[in-house]
Amino acid sequence: MSIDIRPRSIWAPYAATTTTGGLLIARKAWADFHGDYEKATKELIDEVGASPGRSSREWSPWKGGVFIHHRGGGSAGLDTEEECAKDVADAWSDMYGKADEDIGYNYFVCPHGKIYEGRGLERGEANGGDAPAQGNVPAGHVWVADHGAVGRNTAFYSICGLLRSEDESTSAMRTSIRNLIEYLRTDVPAGKKAGPNMFPHSKGYATECPGNLLPYAKTGSLMDPGVPDTSNPAQLQIISRAQWGARPPRSEAKVPLSQRTAFAVHYSAGPTSQTPRAIQNYHMDSNGWWDIGYNFLVDAHGRIFEGRGWANEGAHASGYNTTHFGVCFIGRDGDATTAAKNSIRSLYHAAREKTGKALAATYHGALNSTQCPGAALRAWVQNGLPGTTYPIVGGEPVYEGDPPGDGSSGGLTTVRSIASQQRAVNGLGHSPPLTVDGVFGPLTDAGVRWLQNKVGAQADGLWGPLTEAAYVAYTGQGGSGGGLSTIRSIASQQHAVNALGYSPPLDVDGDFGPRTDAGVRWLQGRIGVEADGLWGTTTEAAYVAHTGGSPGHMGGGLTTVRSVGSQQHAVNGLGHTPPLDVDGVFGPLTDAGVRWLQSKVGTEADGLWGPATEVAYGRYADGERLVVDGQFGPGTIAATQRAIGVTADGAWGPESKRALQQHLNTWADAGLIVDGDVGQATVKALQGHLNKMIRADLTVDGDWGTATTKALQTALNQGRL
Repeated sequence: MSIDIRPRSIWAPYAATTTTGGLLIARKAWADFHGDYEKATKELIDEVGASPGRSSREWSPWKGGVFIHHRGGGSAGLDTEEECAKDVADAWSDMYGKADEDIGYNYFVCPHGKIYEGRGLERGEANGGDAPAQGNVPAGHVWVADHGAVGRNTAFYSICGLLRSEDESTSAMRTSIRNLIEYLRTDVPAGKKAGPNMFPHSKGYATECPGNLLPYAKTGSLMDPGVPDTSNPAQLQIISRAQWGARPPRSEAKVPLSQRTAFAVHYSAGPTSQTPRAIQNYHMDSNGWWDIGYNFLVDAHGRIFEGRGWANEGAHASGYNTTHFGVCFIGRDGDATTAAKNSIRSLYHAAREKTGKALAATYHGALNSTQCPGAALRAWVQNGLPGTTYPIVGGEPVYEGDPPGDGSSGGLTTVRSIASQQRAVNGLGHSPPLTVDGVFGPLTDAGVRWLQNKVGAQADGLWGPLTEAAYVAYTGQGGSGGGLSTIRSIASQQHAVNALGYSPPLDVDGDFGPRTDAGVRWLQGRIGVEADGLWGTTTEAAYVAHTGGSPGHMGGGLTTVRSVGSQQHAVNGLGHTPPLDVDGVFGPLTDAGVRWLQSKVGTEADGLWGPATEVAYGRYADGERLVVDGQFGPGTIAATQRAIGVTADGAWGPESKRALQQHLNTWADAGLIVDGDVGQATVKALQGHLNKMIRADLTVDGDWGTATTKALQTALNQGRL
């Protein structure tokens, strides 16, 4: 359906007049523009008005739907559309420090029926991720049919009406909310479609929100457009790794399409509720592989998930990983639905189209000695994969980013943001100039490749450290255009150079000019690394070793994924004691806090918040959040039941015990008799599995005591059972 959504650029100018905007402008003016408030204001407006940035945390709104909100107490008094845009900017200011330094809501709808973009189709953070646990529903979750407990922010859009508790909703507002929900359920990419549920913010959360929208904020109300028929889709879209919350791969191994000869069907042999991330965790943590083993996965609803993608070697059938695409159905024998089979068939035909050859259709058991994919799928493959073929879009072979509907890649943002890449391309004279909108589409991809050719780097469209170094060498620029700031900000590098006694001291102004370049090279020579002026991981490691990480020499951190302030917020949000001061300064307390968080979420505790830490944090924050107390009570039991695919009722009965044994047989190759008797053999298998998955260091003695339960709770919190 056609719908008019006003972009962020409409309300972004008013962000500069808010309290948060004023603070950010002052900080930018002195850190980046030598006190020029006009330039700082323009940059803030450009940043706020750019297209919403992607979250690295799981985003699966098809499991949930939408939450409805209002703006709080009092009366809004919004008589003009300008006042409405200002109110959206005020919401940005209010939520900036609590919502990953952005606005928390996905969309706003004003009394005049105008729709304003917030986070848009990207994950928001406004639905009460800190909601308390209720019964068998963990903290930050809500119960829905079909999927059970799902994350309030992980699985739901947030739509905020621009009214307050003393205001009545208008017919124009309600109609536009209805139209917006219909749009989110029907006209967006498959992985971002809204599910069938509509809840008020107050569901499971102590708030009066959404005020006078409450009577309409429920499934089946006049504001609910109904659930569309999806039995005959026009096309299928691959859900990217970014959308399902994949961990970064440890490596990759490219395979040319010309080498492919066949297409192999698998099953996971687990419950249909299993997630791609759970399968990836097992493959990486237990098997020690560099990524999830399959090229693609398909669930019972027919949704297609990107695994290693079209261009990478799989790890799904010994001896056939470079010749065969591996596609896994998530479920057990007999669980595959018509929708799932149609999606697998469609992937097969897409593979034939990509390779330009007639690929053999086969199954795992025909290649290796295994029952996979079960009798039902085996017979289906042998009969020629009968069903309906749909066109497929998305899923290009790029790990970083979120492929849009046209199939173009997502770009790489670990060194420079997309907007910064666009500015750099324009700065070298690309014609026509790129629109600096933060969106990595085909034109930006072509522009980055053009720049890479110009500066002498590999033209792959991915702006990594080598492209950055080549660009810096070509332009001779620093500061906002030069140096390397993926590990430390320019100002932090200047602090570090001065701390080692450089004379005369550098001005700590965040500008990477000739003097800062010379100072960094001096420091590199002193600590024994190549003096190239680029502060990368080798320089950082040598600097920390040289200084011993003493408080006088701290101040670095890694800010390519989250700012220091956002890291401090995250550390405090997980209960660090005492709480960190959220001051944006990476000192010894923040370093210790980040390391504490990394240990808690199950990643390397190096104090550097990179992509692996971000994914692990998202997994933990959106997960069970059990108290690790060694008590196998209803909460821990319900979490275990969710992980092994049975009804999460908090009662540890025979069905749950059999499911645990089946789970250990599938994922730990335990060879247990599935009889519901959790004796020593089952406990030993569990202990061994926990040792592999989370390095629990348990004694494998068959005694299910406090230590085993604590390890189980930790694994459940990290999504690694």
